[in-house]
Amino acid sequence: MENNSNWICPTCGASNTSGKFCVNCGSAQPAAAQPEPVVAEPVAAEPVQPAQAEPVYSQPVYSEPVYAQPAQTTSFKTGMGLAIASLACGVMSLCLSYCYGFGIPFGIAGLILSGKAVAAGHPSKMPLAGKITSIVGIVLGALLFFILIAGIIAGAASDR
Repeated sequence: MENNSNWICPTCGASNTSGKFCVNCGSAQPAAAQPEPVVAEPVAAEPVQPAQAEPVYSQPVYSEPVYAQPAQTTSFKTGMGLAIASLACGVMSLCLSYCYGFGIPFGIAGLILSGKAVAAGHPSKMPLAGKITSIVGIVLGALLFFILIAGIIAGAASDR
């Protein structure tokens, strides 16, 4: 039956002029008479063989290449805190070296922390930068401290 032809609803018996659903009850329009499918006699199933590792036609099995990160002997995280602390102490010793020796303790702490960061195996140059800034801060702080002491002694000697 076509969509535009008249049809009678098999559920409620209402006459419908068009559409795929009954206007009275909403049932679907019955499908056109189709020939019954021919049912073949069941055939004995063949035994199922277990899955083989090789594909059909004896083709070789290829696998995807495995990409991995190269093994690192030391991690960046090893000694990272010590390296950052040594650099921070070195910068503080540089800043405070102009305060007449107050940067010397920060420089000493920076030297100790940079040595521990290198011993922990930190692979970057940050412990070296902390060591250099600490040494420069200690030298500047000691130089300005000795200039301060020399000025005090010279001032005391000139007052006599």
